Amino acid sequence: MTVFLVTGVTGNLGSAALRSLLKRVPASEVRVLVRTDRAASQFVAQGLTACVADYSDSASLDVAFTGVDHAIFVSSPVLDPSVRTEQHRTVVESAVTAGVCHVVYTSGMGARHDPGHSAAEDALTESGVHHAILRNALYTDAFVHRAMTQASAGGSITSASSGQSLTTAAIADLGEAAATASLTAPKKTLWELRGPRWDFSGMAAALTVALGRPISHEEVSDADTGPFAVLFPLIRRGVFASESPDLAELLGRAPADVGAVVNELMGLLNQQQSGDEVLSRKNGRSRLFKRSRPRESNP
Repeated sequence: MTVFLVTGVTGNLGSAALRSLLKRVPASEVRVLVRTDRAASQFVAQGLTACVADYSDSASLDVAFTGVDHAIFVSSPVLDPSVRTEQHRTVVESAVTAGVCHVVYTSGMGARHDPGHSAAEDALTESGVHHAILRNALYTDAFVHRAMTQASAGGSITSASSGQSLTTAAIADLGEAAATASLTAPKKTLWELRGPRWDFSGMAAALTVALGRPISHEEVSDADTGPFAVLFPLIRRGVFASESPDLAELLGRAPADVGAVVNELMGLLNQQQSGDEVLSRKNGRSRLFKRSRPRESNP
């Protein structure tokens, strides 16, 4: 039996990798690494083995990796580069010491300019452990979510892209790619994962179809794009425009384009709204029942 460990399972990418892995291997062969007992109990209830550990605590990592054959190591969410760098080195050292046979690391595009990513990549290369480094693109989902919020409030979406296209990838595809790399342990060690090229006018067209009403695209200043302001100068320079066949190779199919991600997130939103409406109706009936009950008469 091959034992798999997935880290970062309470986040978007780690949970997507876990879902994909569980479609192909029994839950009895999968462990998850979480940071709290509460999170661990939730995964145990799903039939998984959960290990409570922290990227900064080598002793807890040593226990988590013991007996593991293949690990999916999702990069740390910590923003401090010095802390993140040390965490990544600690994770790799613990995995290697425990005898993990294959490590999949979810890196990012431009990793050599990121101290945390480059530290993890170098540690894996220097360790000699069999590994796959997945340099993930930016998430298409984040751009689509922003656009859906804008479209729901009006008839347009905005960007400061100056018409420049970019290549991003769906979180579900990146999670599936990580699961596939862990299952197959490919000989190739470095993968540049990119989805299909798209631009904001194309996203507006996809939203027009999904919503059934016209959605336009308007150019604005960087400052008017909120949290995305730091990205748009890079987008205009074409930093995120490079293409690669690696994601399609790992998936064995074409990655999801921006229209597919729009449709998926729109479907999830509709399901959530339907669930909220059902809950609201149930609560309404409950309140009505309580108001309409006859009062008990006093003796």
